[in-house]
Amino acid sequence: MNSFLKSFLVLLMINIFASAQPLPKTFQQLLNQTNMQFSFPPDFTSIPIIQNGNVAYDFAIKSKTSSLEIRYRVWPVDKKQKNPNTLFGPMLVTMGLNISNGKVMKPHPYPRESVKKEFGADAGSTGITTIDSDFGKGYKQCMISVIHKDDVADAYVFYLYNTQDELMGAITAEKVYHALKFK
Repeated sequence: MNSFLKSFLVLLMINIFASAQPLPKTFQQLLNQTNMQFSFPPDFTSIPIIQNGNVAYDFAIKSKTSSLEIRYRVWPVDKKQKNPNTLFGPMLVTMGLNISNGKVMKPHPYPRESVKKEFGADAGSTGITTIDSDFGKGYKQCMISVIHKDDVADAYVFYLYNTQDELMGAITAEKVYHALKFK
């Protein structure tokens, strides 16, 4: 291999690795513990967690091209709980209530075949609510998606947005909507 090609390949690899954003250690540990993977979507950057009294989360990213923010919460299943594989649905509704200051959100279950194929999960659901809490100050709406893997974990994804176009851009972009999934 000639020296020009070697130099080019070295520079290319440096550029690829330099542009990859590291995940926070605690979030990476949760992913490892729950056999999940996160692929950083293009045109997003990580942002600090904002402490609030409504809903805790583990990691957040923000779009570089719109006001869209996405927050992630990974919850390992507690096998000591009674019926631990049925808690993700009520938790989704509870989080919606906390974010909206008590407005009831109607969840829509994912088809089992789709959630298995797309996320490696056994079940999942999604819903949209208005934001009326410290959780989403500065945003109008929040779509919450949950994916569940039996006896492993629940993963909640919060899409905070102001316009329908921002949300549609995220959920139709493969690398954004499927950034977090089970292996």
